[in-house]
Amino acid sequence: MRVNAQLETRLVQRWLPWPKRFDVALLSFFAMIIALCDRVNISVAAPSIMQEYAWDTVQMGWALSGFFIGYSFFMIPMGILVDKYSPKGLLAWSVAWWSLFTALTPLPKSILSMTFVRILMGAAESGVIPSMNGILVRWFPRHEYSRAAAFSWSGGFAGAIIAFPLASAVMGLWGWRAIFIAFALLGAVWLPIWILSTDDDPAASRGVSNAELDYILDGAPQMDTVKTVPWGKILNLSALWGVLSLHFSSNWLSYILMSWLPTYLIRERHFSLTNMAIGSSLPFLSAFLGSNLFGFVIDRLSVGRDRTLVRKLFLLPYAITPVTLFLLPFASTPSTIVLLLCLSMFLMSAVHPVFASGSLEIAPRYAGTVVAIQNSLANGAGVLVPVVTGYVVKLAGWSAAFWLTGLIIVAGILMYLWFGQARRLVD
Repeated sequence: MRVNAQLETRLVQRWLPWPKRFDVALLSFFAMIIALCDRVNISVAAPSIMQEYAWDTVQMGWALSGFFIGYSFFMIPMGILVDKYSPKGLLAWSVAWWSLFTALTPLPKSILSMTFVRILMGAAESGVIPSMNGILVRWFPRHEYSRAAAFSWSGGFAGAIIAFPLASAVMGLWGWRAIFIAFALLGAVWLPIWILSTDDDPAASRGVSNAELDYILDGAPQMDTVKTVPWGKILNLSALWGVLSLHFSSNWLSYILMSWLPTYLIRERHFSLTNMAIGSSLPFLSAFLGSNLFGFVIDRLSVGRDRTLVRKLFLLPYAITPVTLFLLPFASTPSTIVLLLCLSMFLMSAVHPVFASGSLEIAPRYAGTVVAIQNSLANGAGVLVPVVTGYVVKLAGWSAAFWLTGLIIVAGILMYLWFGQARRLVD
């Protein structure tokens, strides 16, 4: 793929000091921040909502699960659209619509109506991961897949870091309903920047030098428009089910903290609102730092080595995570509780680059569709966690909820050890 002389002259015009492909990763990162802010803000509002409407943990669990029902159900159609059309356009559409439904969240007053609004919001947000992987595979060479995907996806952790204290501050000033209006404005700020500064094709984008374009295209997969998806080949990939299982187990831990950590810290551990905001954010800061660190190390170690073996080595720190969760009920001080939560999320982040780049590795041409299948089923954890945790806590307490999470992590590790691969399996 080459460009004409006029376009080559235009492409080198750039005032930022880093390569253009970093813009794409950075804006994808911010999209994930906004997505997670809008996803978890209801967790901060949950104690106040439960008090105002006299809902118990089971009832609130259904409202929390609504988002993930829409998110999981529409993920695969979104992935197909990404591969057939435009990841840039679909991500823009997604951000616009989920921001609207975020603003509408405080209006319902019944469990059924609030759950319905959250389902619609989840459906809109289902485009973020397929769009992100669909554009990253076009903009980054293979040896940067892990760090590019890890950084972009780690915006989810950064979003949780920002969301808990910001939502707590907004709620303290103006009440829980104001959280959703304030957070909806974040998407309105991001949207025009994305539209004006990003393209699906790096060769058609301003600011890409000839050297960077050659660097991106060197060894890049064929990215012609996808007319038909080879569903049989994709669904028969054992590697897909290995990475999906690993992703599901990681999501279970992330979502139990995103959905229930504020409630756990306030109701069970008697944290103040300020301490809850800090205690809820620090574990995600640990995950954010760990994800980018491990992503960089994985890419470096993969040069000249078996990429699958390198990724399986990073299951080792993840395997320690259940130990931290089993110890959590025995922690007696706030600092120890937060330390164990931070350690569990840091160790979990070792596998974040592994499953974030999975679709780029095994089926780059169909990265949007494959990651949609992966993320749709892995986010079944998001549907199950709020409700299952609500029931488990009601019947057996918080300790049982964390022990269950540890067992699910062990199952995910075993599945990836058996089936996981990091090589192109579908052309």
